[in-house]
Amino acid sequence: MAENQKLAELSSTQSVSALGLRWAALRGMLNSPLITSEDQRALRDELLVELTTVEQDFSTLQSRNPMEISAKVDIAKSALRDKIDASEMWMIDLLDSIQADLQNFNAVAKTNSAQPPRPPVNLSRTHTQRPEESEATDSNTTPSAA
Repeated sequence: MAENQKLAELSSTQSVSALGLRWAALRGMLNSPLITSEDQRALRDELLVELTTVEQDFSTLQSRNPMEISAKVDIAKSALRDKIDASEMWMIDLLDSIQADLQNFNAVAKTNSAQPPRPPVNLSRTHTQRPEESEATDSNTTPSAA
């Protein structure tokens, strides 16, 4: 029991990436043939409780980048697959679409940030006289000596 409380305290200070690694390890253990055997039922139940806790902890963490947002969507898809029937698979499709949009948006943002920003265009230019213009103006404006 104290171990579970210690793990819960650790997860509250973790990032999405660290919690994702923990989630993946738990999923891997649960898929192990050793854990699926009947004599390991108590351990399997404990791992399932821990997996549920980790999945719920994702909602309390803030993502730091698009990859972590995508990881949170993966967690949601995985949890949904375990709990929904075929008539509700549209939710998985929706999450897939959100992930694709996020990845496309991220790719466009990276492309745009790779290009240096263009300097602003100065539309209000002052007219400077050319030397030949100023000479012509000077000869026209000087009084004649006639």
